Amino acid sequence: MIKNLGFVFASLVLGGVFFWAPTVVLSRSTTSEETFWITVSWASPLLLLIFCGLAVRYRKGRVGGPSSCLFALVGVWLTEPWFMTLAGALRTPEIVRGMTLADYVQLCLMSVFPPYTLYMSVWQGSAYALILATVLMPVCHHVLERDRWFIPPEWKHRLHFRRSHTTTDPKLGGASRRV
Repeated sequence: MIKNLGFVFASLVLGGVFFWAPTVVLSRSTTSEETFWITVSWASPLLLLIFCGLAVRYRKGRVGGPSSCLFALVGVWLTEPWFMTLAGALRTPEIVRGMTLADYVQLCLMSVFPPYTLYMSVWQGSAYALILATVLMPVCHHVLERDRWFIPPEWKHRLHFRRSHTTTDPKLGGASRRV
């Protein structure tokens, strides 16, 4: 279980790093908005695909475990406010100098509110990349990691039996009953 948590954490963090790296690097050096938008729209999903390919290759031969593709996608959505702040700080260093504890708390809250992630990426110019990655990663999971899970099997088992379902009861002569 600890090894699975390590893979989940690594996928969350590295998925975010691989995806947002072009945004951070190019935010300072690119002068044209159009060049930035086109480059980020293709480079970010491409780097995320490369990460997923490397993760799948690294774990080749191991059965089960967490899905690198899906957890990388979650990492992309959760780390966006932090990487946007870093990109802003590289463009305008005064932004970070003026941040207070309340600003950092707000960054933490924004990390767990996905609509804000999309909103920020629209303003920053990486919304198409974010949407493309959101479509690509479930497809990659289905193609490359079908035997891996997003919801741990232990949790799935517990959730399955909490929902009502129909079963046959031998006491009722094989008739169905609701549980």
